[in-house]
Amino acid sequence: MKQILPILFIISVILIACGPNREKLAKNKFEKAQELFADKQFNDAKLLIDTINEDFSDQIEYTTRANDLLRKITIDEQKNNLDFLDSLLTAREKELEPLLKNFRESSDYGSKKILIHKRQKPENSYNRIYLRAHLDWDGEFYISSHYTGTSHINHNQIKVYFSGNHALSEKVEKDGFQNRQFEDGENVWEIVNYKDGKDNGVIDFIASNWDQSLKVQFIGKKYYYIVMEKFDKEAIRDGYEISFVLKEVKRIKDERKKVKKELSRLTNEID
Repeated sequence: MKQILPILFIISVILIACGPNREKLAKNKFEKAQELFADKQFNDAKLLIDTINEDFSDQIEYTTRANDLLRKITIDEQKNNLDFLDSLLTAREKELEPLLKNFRESSDYGSKKILIHKRQKPENSYNRIYLRAHLDWDGEFYISSHYTGTSHINHNQIKVYFSGNHALSEKVEKDGFQNRQFEDGENVWEIVNYKDGKDNGVIDFIASNWDQSLKVQFIGKKYYYIVMEKFDKEAIRDGYEISFVLKEVKRIKDERKKVKKELSRLTNEID
């Protein structure tokens, strides 16, 4: 008899645990989760849904309904994310408007459209010696040094300086692409692109000191010196600033695509 009593006790506990009380508890928690969802307290609602799935896995009706509710919560969260990204995108695009007033879009460089400062158009700078700003709609930014004369100096590096302060680029060896040369019989041209950090802080130096009288030393087998034009300094300063905003715009647009894709998936699952 003594052995039977503990067994009966255990059975009674199991029956209680698996009986109407558990169903009622699961129902109460689900209804509370619904209330939290209606009040847009999504995190608290999700915590309750986790509890239902973990502690009441035997209550199929309420775990199923809880997971359906979780999907609805996720959809609402994604809609909120989309609204936030839309407002952020609008703000960034509005911020861009005044910054882009001196830049023009050009598609003369292949399929990728780029932005050119209106005072640095190639057709107006063909015979100039200067530093040019390069910017695209993804926010990629770099500078190039342009030299022209009657003979080559074979430059592969630049130094920008004023009053004892300076920034020195890395060397870009002649390769016919990032460092290229050409001539027309009377004049020669040299163009060096300082991409992927090859400017070594020159861009930031110019942007930070654009109001100073900046000089540029073209360094190669020979040397050449210029004083930067005000509009060239402004082109680099403005292009550099715009690049950060354009990168943020691209990041927001990429994130919007992900959110829309996830929303479409979740909506289709409900349908």
